[in-house]
Amino acid sequence: MGDTRRKGDSGRFGGRLRTALGMLISREIMVLTNAIAFNFLLCLFPLLLVVAAVSQQLPFSRRTSTALLLVVQELIPFDHAALAESLRGLSKTARTLEAFSLVLIVWGSSGIFVPVEMALNKAWGGVSHRDFWKSRLLAFFMTVAGGGLALGSVLLTVTVRTLGRDLPTLAGYAAKASALILTWTLFFLVYRLIPQAPVGSRVALRAALWAGGAWEAIKYFFVIRLDQMNLAAFYGPLALSVSLILWAQITSLVLVFGALMTPVGPPRAGRR
Repeated sequence: MGDTRRKGDSGRFGGRLRTALGMLISREIMVLTNAIAFNFLLCLFPLLLVVAAVSQQLPFSRRTSTALLLVVQELIPFDHAALAESLRGLSKTARTLEAFSLVLIVWGSSGIFVPVEMALNKAWGGVSHRDFWKSRLLAFFMTVAGGGLALGSVLLTVTVRTLGRDLPTLAGYAAKASALILTWTLFFLVYRLIPQAPVGSRVALRAALWAGGAWEAIKYFFVIRLDQMNLAAFYGPLALSVSLILWAQITSLVLVFGALMTPVGPPRAGRR
């Protein structure tokens, strides 16, 4: 009986994996992930500018700038020199462009989370969509939450690096741990709050574990392939932007993959 049960579980897993891979290459999911990737690029640097501006108000601002760079380099694992230069430029102009950055964040965040909602509804069977203003407010809330979590990761990195000055290995892993916690928490919040489907906390947590594990594995493969593609030869100074769009699209596909690998139960009363 134990062998039969294991074969049944293996068969269900294999079927779920085939279904997930088939949906990931479907036309609808590809269109939605393209939209997510474009709007991610629109929001990324304004959001980093706001986080940099807030971190400059802290009493140990010099340390937070370094920690912010380390966390960003873990989340975006390529072109570290270009990212460092961009963050230095953002730090210099942070106080003068905060209002404009907030406008771009408000505008672009809905362009990220509305397609995310549609993609997760497709994966989990949600049918209805929120009205315009509810979608905008939720998108802005998620963006603020992401910025807050990023700032928390920066503070955690600063704390560990400060306490571990005599332990360079511990200090080196601080940014990795902060970025990992940030990634899994963001995945969980997206799964729990965004889709119009009966997604409880347990389902959202399992999906976040699937997505976080897949994202970590794909991250290293992507870096290797990116070096081999030599985008700078084709796109010149735009190579970083192209790399960011590709990385955002892969991340959004991983987000949908986590949902597809975690089935939801029937709706419960009072879900929304």
